[in-house]
Amino acid sequence: MVQLTPKNDIIFKRIFGSKGNEAILKDFLSSIIEEPIKEIEVEKDTKLEKEELNDKVGILDIKAKLDNGTQVNVEMQVVNQQNMEKRTLFYWGKLYTGSIHEGESFYRLKKTITINLLDFNYFDTKEYHTKWHIVEDTEKDKVLTDVLEIHFIELKKFIKEEKKPENKKEEWLYFLDYSKGGMVEMVKKKNKVIEKANEELEYLTGDEAIKRKAELRDKWIRDYKNGMEGAEMIGIQKGIKQGIEQGIEQGIQRKQIEVIKEMLVLGIDKETICKITKAEIKQIEKIENTQEI
Repeated sequence: MVQLTPKNDIIFKRIFGSKGNEAILKDFLSSIIEEPIKEIEVEKDTKLEKEELNDKVGILDIKAKLDNGTQVNVEMQVVNQQNMEKRTLFYWGKLYTGSIHEGESFYRLKKTITINLLDFNYFDTKEYHTKWHIVEDTEKDKVLTDVLEIHFIELKKFIKEEKKPENKKEEWLYFLDYSKGGMVEMVKKKNKVIEKANEELEYLTGDEAIKRKAELRDKWIRDYKNGMEGAEMIGIQKGIKQGIEQGIEQGIQRKQIEVIKEMLVLGIDKETICKITKAEIKQIEKIENTQEI
């Protein structure tokens, strides 16, 4: 049996965002923000989940509210689309402004934290975990407000260090990456909550429906990355933006059609296909009706 990994965003959301797994999410978040969490409530934004997925719209992977009112958005990203700064601010803004209703006082706005788990190197920083706030340009110790807090964790930087975990956060990161079998076994024995998360992972691996969706998601990601590499080569050869666009169309769109066709045959609903493939609903409907985009 092929072992799924927590880095697959479908599996990640099942482990950390499912009802009944609040203790798993609480332990993980507490290790990242380095604050004790008494209670946690996982929320579901049905409006965002039903929106078409394009360059400007997406879904919040896991949205939770802590006992002190703080809102947290956790997102797992395995594909570098070169837009993480804008993407995370977009989602942060949606979550922050959504904490009050029209006509309510701004004082009711809640502190909002976004945590971005990246399976690629993105920043030119030495540390694998960076935390960002709004500070004054010259007097860096002066923070405008504490309502904004953004975390980026670059898993490849962390794994490259190949060190024993020094704290609970690093125990969780070894579990999330899942590439170092010895470390995973060690942190499972050390942290009972991680052991529970691993049991959930094994259960999901044995669920054929979930496993199939996760495998299709992995296939789409591989095809996307291959398409982007082909696009870059064409762009280098031609030296113009048109080359990149042509490479994307040739290297990605064909693979996307194959994945979507297979999912339609399996009877997977269109909204789920949107989430997995990042295609627009109108594209999926066209494939269903004409077998092409």
